[in-house]
Amino acid sequence: MGAKMTPLAQVKAEHGDKAKLVDKVLGVIDLGEGGKDEAKTRLAGVSNKKLLRLLSVGQTVKDKYGSTDKLAEAVATAAGKAKDGDYVTKLKGLAATQLLDLARRLAPAPAAKAPAEKKKPAPKAEAAPAKPAKKAPAKTAAKGGAKAKASAKAPAKKAPAKKPAAKGGKSSKK
Repeated sequence: MGAKMTPLAQVKAEHGDKAKLVDKVLGVIDLGEGGKDEAKTRLAGVSNKKLLRLLSVGQTVKDKYGSTDKLAEAVATAAGKAKDGDYVTKLKGLAATQLLDLARRLAPAPAAKAPAEKKKPAPKAEAAPAKPAKKAPAKTAAKGGAKAKASAKAPAKKAPAKKPAAKGGKSSKK
């Protein structure tokens, strides 16, 4: 049973130190406005967990889509609004993490793969000849008709218990 690593332990194990991780993050994200030095100082103050997330998102965007603009267009296409220019422009203004989350939500869910044995229908057994239905005894049907049939189905009710008679016979009023 392995314990889950803390973000600091992950940074040290995978990247050596935080400065190297920041450099890797700067390599995969779009800087937009501002210089590399300013972005580096801002990212140095960010938590290790967020830096790890930014790196994974940045790598996914670069590998799967190429750039955030292409990712925005892919999200618009998946949403069925590829021809809506304002919508695409708005998507291009979102952060890469938000766009990737949208793309994952809009992507069709993968079908659950079941083992081949479960997909095959069970072989059909040959139909056995049907047994004749049992007929109700002739006596019941002849005597009471429908009432006799109903009473045969329902359990018999017990008669209420009688109260014992009072001793002394008649009560006298004086």
